[in-house]
Amino acid sequence: MSERELASARSFWKRKNLRDGRRSRYVEVEEVSLDSLRADAVENGLVDEVVSVLATGKEADVYVGLWKKVPLALKVYRLHRTPHKKKSAIGYSVDRMGQIAANEFTMLEKAYRAGIPVPTPARRADNMFTMRFLGDETNARRLRDLDLDEPEQYAKQALGIVDRLLDTFIVHGDLSEYNLLLYRDRIFVIDFPQAVDLSSRPNRHHRFEKAKPLLRRDLENVARYFSQYNIEIDAQSEYDRLTTRFEREHLD
Repeated sequence: MSERELASARSFWKRKNLRDGRRSRYVEVEEVSLDSLRADAVENGLVDEVVSVLATGKEADVYVGLWKKVPLALKVYRLHRTPHKKKSAIGYSVDRMGQIAANEFTMLEKAYRAGIPVPTPARRADNMFTMRFLGDETNARRLRDLDLDEPEQYAKQALGIVDRLLDTFIVHGDLSEYNLLLYRDRIFVIDFPQAVDLSSRPNRHHRFEKAKPLLRRDLENVARYFSQYNIEIDAQSEYDRLTTRFEREHLD
């Protein structure tokens, strides 16, 4: 988005807050064109060029960009999305989507520093950020789109990611075959907008209690996916092991 578009969106949001007497998460903005997105990403120094669309989602799109001829993945949280059960588009404030992008970028940085296989985070600006593009002559593919030859080793890797994330005080919260990528025989995890950060001591016990259902779901999703290969994963046993260890080491 141009500076004028950003200023207009923020201005509308502030005026609406004053009218409503409360903070609203919605804002009326026009859909951003690909040309505008390219210009904004270049202006913010994230990429030199946006090459193509890599993936699309309900709230964010991912593009392939170039920085000094090196390919990067550019993730952009859209200011518009169309809900499944509504015909009209919902607009989100730049501030809100920027905060979601900032939170995800922070989770990526923490996971990367801990040695967890995630795309290396690069830079962030407003509602977009760049990270390593997992591809060369062969691009990374979602587990959802693969027929695995050696599923046992990948099941072990996937469970290891959940384990190591919790050791890093992170619960992914939306883990599935859609955001586990296979690249060069290694599983990478992406998409952290719903991740729970447990690194701060204040209220950690309360936040961990709220994160437990998400952790359980992550494990159940991994178990469900690999069950098609006749690999039995006891999600409940893994959940009990991880929660017991975390509570013993970090909550006592």
